[in-house]
Amino acid sequence: MNIADSIIKDKLKNVYFIWGRGKTTIANRLKEEYGFYIYSTDESRDRQVKLANPVDQPYMCRDFQKEYGVKSFWELPKEVIEEREKHFVAEMTPMMVAELIQLSALHKVIICEGDIDYCAIAPIAAHTVHLCNQSTSFDWFNRPDHEDIRAVIYGRTDLSEEKKQLVIQNAYESVAASEGIIPDWVVDLGIKNIVWNDHTGIDTTALEVAAYFGLNKQVHNDD
Repeated sequence: MNIADSIIKDKLKNVYFIWGRGKTTIANRLKEEYGFYIYSTDESRDRQVKLANPVDQPYMCRDFQKEYGVKSFWELPKEVIEEREKHFVAEMTPMMVAELIQLSALHKVIICEGDIDYCAIAPIAAHTVHLCNQSTSFDWFNRPDHEDIRAVIYGRTDLSEEKKQLVIQNAYESVAASEGIIPDWVVDLGIKNIVWNDHTGIDTTALEVAAYFGLNKQVHNDD
């Protein structure tokens, strides 16, 4: 079944997509300020994996750690992490779109933050923005839902201290590849880019995003 992009775009007209670095921080700030509903693609992963099958979502069903004989995702080679994530997200995107269409009937404003197949979403999204975080204090692993990653690695008894440091370094390099830069796809797709850093701060950036989307305090999610 093929559904026209124009139909899906109409169904997603009250969904606002935030991409890039610091998207979770800014989305949560918008929720605090305006009361918007937040859809996190990270939080949806467990649900989508349970629905995946090897025919339609082969990457979502593959056990890369078993294939490469490692105990943690971050021990995989960086190129494998990148490949797996790219295809995993592409396979998960239609599932997320289905959920967002359902949710759009329940909420006036939905902020969708997280990794998604940008090229697939751009033609069907009415509102998109990309964040380029150039803050020197930004650390992906300091997020509440990520902070235990380092603790788990450091707590492993099967790795030497040197190996632990290498795994941590591999993890940082894997997630930091695009920090502080504007990806080519943002330019190619004509997506609005907003740069923020230590001087602009969270509140200023959140206000800029809200202004670009045309949102204000009078627009509440479930009023």
